Amino acid sequence: MLRTLIVVAMLAAGWGFALQSPLYAACLYLWIAYFRPESWAWNDLFIALNLSYIAGAYLIVRTMIAGVPLRLGFRGLLLVLFLAQALIATWLGVDSAYSFEYLRDFSKVIVITLLLMNIVRTSNELRLVLIVIACSLGFEAVKQGWAQLILNPGARNGNGVPFLGDNNLVAVGMAMLIPIIAALAETSSGWWKRGWQFANIGVFYRGLSTYSRGGFLSLGAVGAVQLWRSPHKFRSIAAIAVVAVLVLPVLPQQFWDRMSTIAAAGDERDSSTEGRLHFWQVAVAMANDHPLTGVGHSGYQRAYNQYDWTAGEYGVNRAVHSSWFGVLAELGYPGLLLFAAIIFTSLRACRRVRKAAQRGELPGNMGPYAVALESSLVAFIIGGSFVSFHYSEMLWHYFGLTIVLERVAAHEMAAERARLEQQREMLPSQQAEPEPVPDFVWA
Repeated sequence: MLRTLIVVAMLAAGWGFALQSPLYAACLYLWIAYFRPESWAWNDLFIALNLSYIAGAYLIVRTMIAGVPLRLGFRGLLLVLFLAQALIATWLGVDSAYSFEYLRDFSKVIVITLLLMNIVRTSNELRLVLIVIACSLGFEAVKQGWAQLILNPGARNGNGVPFLGDNNLVAVGMAMLIPIIAALAETSSGWWKRGWQFANIGVFYRGLSTYSRGGFLSLGAVGAVQLWRSPHKFRSIAAIAVVAVLVLPVLPQQFWDRMSTIAAAGDERDSSTEGRLHFWQVAVAMANDHPLTGVGHSGYQRAYNQYDWTAGEYGVNRAVHSSWFGVLAELGYPGLLLFAAIIFTSLRACRRVRKAAQRGELPGNMGPYAVALESSLVAFIIGGSFVSFHYSEMLWHYFGLTIVLERVAAHEMAAERARLEQQREMLPSQQAEPEPVPDFVWA
């Protein structure tokens, strides 16, 4: 009952804000999507209401009423083309009716992403969105992570998360969330900074305690990128050392035995590793059979038995266990090319903003946000190689946020240049010339 009352109060407050602007409507949708109050409150009423679809539909209407101009640009066009490829692949796939059920949900993801990249216009609004994502997905993760670390250290947490999926997907999702919380901590002060840092330890342990090998690699990649990009290397090393002292001693030999199989070869491979290699070979066979369209959106599992030449040695109706091979099998080679282009342009946007911030052309928090999104995408690239994360709503929202990051940075740089030029024009002619206006360019 208490959880139900909390959710009702949160929904009332959220809708109160959502009525005011498209930005707050987007925040309400993100809270519902990432937190999944219908699962947290254990109340069938919330499930029957389908809160996510109601909030999504309202966001579309509220955006139209507000007259928000919708701009695609090249990167937005890539998202639309990917959706179009998914539609064609589904239409020509091995089981169109089956794939269309999943494509409907993915279409919603793309629509919300396109709205986000047009609604969020300033660095403060971007920060608000990041806070909503961090608090919504991180709430249970922080609680479970710290509770497990204190009350049941070293034990495996195999629980899934409604927004993400099973423990392997949870691990990758936690790895993608850590850099966002780290950026919020870096751009905060006082107790807020300490609070974000405390939360990140819980999220880190939540991901680690899944015992997911792909998640373990993702977490390691995040740590490496964050350390590499940090302007304060010694401080970052000290922070990593503190986390290591807290977490690593509680991990049992069972954990390290499982992680040691990551690099195993030949006879040392376990059945899970052998199975993944087989699933990837099946994905290539599907793509070669349908090179332009694949077997249809989310159609790998449906088509697996048809392409499995081992006659069920690794089970039936299996998942692909790789985002890259999943896109290849389900959307063909054009789909994989579009997917790679979306990831490449997202990483390039983060790099451009990060470099501009390093040159001093961007004030405020844009630099840490760029590093955070870049680290999150690296976490996906590594962890997503071993799990089917390619249609995850979180991933596509992050793609959209890199578009927001680039647009906001360009706007703020243009505004700064205009301010300097105006300042120059207002100076009396007898005074010395001011400093030259920086030539703002993307590196």
